[in-house]
Amino acid sequence: MTKIRNYETAIVLKPDLEEEKREEIIERIKSVITDNDGEIKDVDHWGNRQLAYEIENYRAGYYSFIKFESTSDVLEKLEHNYRILAEIIRSLIVREED
Repeated sequence: MTKIRNYETAIVLKPDLEEEKREEIIERIKSVITDNDGEIKDVDHWGNRQLAYEIENYRAGYYSFIKFESTSDVLEKLEHNYRILAEIIRSLIVREED
């Protein structure tokens, strides 16, 4: 049996997205977690922030952080979604200490 662990994912969206589209993408990411037996613990939106360096001609990005609990199986599905969603310019998943 795969162990349930705590993770946090950070996504940086294009800063010029409409709020409705931004929320749609964040909800999609959250549903990938919950549809695979994960549990959302916290969602923190930092909003538009300056990037340390230019990414895809953007100098800023919309930052969102999602803390969740799941098995490692969900990580591959999240990364797949991060690759196919053009609105996401950067992403990161880290495992939190138990």
